[in-house]
Amino acid sequence: MRRKPIVKSLLYVLSASAVISAGHVYVSHADDLDNGANNTATAATVNTNVTAASSVNNILGSQLTADNFISTISPIAQSIANSNNLYASTMVAQAALESGYGTSYLTQIANNLFGIKSFDGTGVKLKTSEYNSKGQAYSTYAYFKSYNSVMDSLQGYATFLTVNSRYANVFKSQAKDGFEAATNIQKDGYATDPSYATKLINLIKTYNLTALDGNTSSTNTNTPSTPSTNSSSNNTNTNNTTNTQPTTTKPKKTLATATYTYGNPLETFQLSSKFANYNLYTHVKDTTAKNVTGNWPSHLKAGSNVYVDCLAVRTYKGSSTTWYRIKTSKNAKSYWVSAKAIDFPTIHVKEYNGKAKLSHANRGLYSNVFNSQTLAKSLGSSNSYKDQTFNVNQIATYTYHGKENTWYRINVSDLGDVWVNKTGVTYTKAEKKKVTKKKAKKVAKKKTTTKSSVYSKASGHAYLNNYGKFALYNHIPGTSKHIQKTAWSQVKVPKDYKVGVNLKGIRTEYNTTWYRIVLNHKNYWISAKSLLFY
Repeated sequence: MRRKPIVKSLLYVLSASAVISAGHVYVSHADDLDNGANNTATAATVNTNVTAASSVNNILGSQLTADNFISTISPIAQSIANSNNLYASTMVAQAALESGYGTSYLTQIANNLFGIKSFDGTGVKLKTSEYNSKGQAYSTYAYFKSYNSVMDSLQGYATFLTVNSRYANVFKSQAKDGFEAATNIQKDGYATDPSYATKLINLIKTYNLTALDGNTSSTNTNTPSTPSTNSSSNNTNTNNTTNTQPTTTKPKKTLATATYTYGNPLETFQLSSKFANYNLYTHVKDTTAKNVTGNWPSHLKAGSNVYVDCLAVRTYKGSSTTWYRIKTSKNAKSYWVSAKAIDFPTIHVKEYNGKAKLSHANRGLYSNVFNSQTLAKSLGSSNSYKDQTFNVNQIATYTYHGKENTWYRINVSDLGDVWVNKTGVTYTKAEKKKVTKKKAKKVAKKKTTTKSSVYSKASGHAYLNNYGKFALYNHIPGTSKHIQKTAWSQVKVPKDYKVGVNLKGIRTEYNTTWYRIVLNHKNYWISAKSLLFY
């Protein structure tokens, strides 16, 4: 059906920042491509048959047009959004804005709806336009991911938000509806276009995309009808008016709060022996009034593997508990469950001095050891560091899933300390220098003297991690004659493990890093190995 010119003009105004010109792609922000087009379908019409998603799962970008875009991707987006605790309304609005309703060059040739970039030199290289801190546009070239289908692109978008913790408040557990999620995603830095959130909200309203979100509020402004009264009615019963009881409003339940840390969607854990005693929830318990419980699949048993991609520290009525978001299979729906339902391995970490050469590319670099309680957030891949050698400062070993695991913590100049699995790594122990009796005496004497440290300003916060293995000091050890150690039993550890950081020190003798943190309004020095920075 041909669109009327006035409708076409209105819709182009809604996405006026997106233009395709002379084969060049215009991009309004850092992460995505943005091309103008329009569509006349609404979410209200496509929401009536969500099961149609399975019939279009393998659709390609080349099959999308401005006319069929909304009706084609909405069922797939709704299914993926529900499985990832996201708002389908925001997802579809972003896909429409980023891809020019499926007509962008990147969508047509690479099935990439959101303009998600590739940082390993693979994919499609295109000229893009981005905005600087002053809101001024500039042109640059970048690589963008290539997907097998539109469905893979939608799932790639969900995964992108999941593994990047800065987008935590885009999820249903944080944003009250698709409009707030659209506002939050711009605040989190997804787009540099200053009017990005406004454009998304306009699209959600125009196509009534909130209909895809289920129990969220709709944009329909119709008011419910009220019962009519008839003054000529023969009903003489006056009890309905004289004995009316005053209505009482039930006080709202106090909700819990939670802080979220995202990990890797491919990380798996085993269920504990008592997992069935704990309920599954669509949100962390008591963090929302609209929380639905789920059922454990009957085939699961103690030791069964589940996927875990997010950790939440829940604070409720003065006490804190830990929760994890899990999937019982890759394509299953996500649920939250108490940490007590999961069996974590005992990880042995020891200081080490050696060298590790990354002999293979495509190895993940992580913030933590895989299968640790704090989860392992992806920090990149080893593609850019193949055949390079790095210092090893810690080795972690554990047995899990019946397999022995070894991880090395290496220091990468532009990433800091990261963890890498020993597979594909050539490890060399540091050589021990022979020390003569004369030199041994000198070394012993040397250790009794204080050594200097180099200090630099630090600000912000960090999270305590395996902190019990490290002591608290009033000075960096070895830098003062008056060193005092404080036991953890003498301080109150924050429930969310979050501490302030105000100074950084490098002990020059051993080239070790220390931070001065604030606990209970007092300053303490602690090894950097006990802290995580996000």
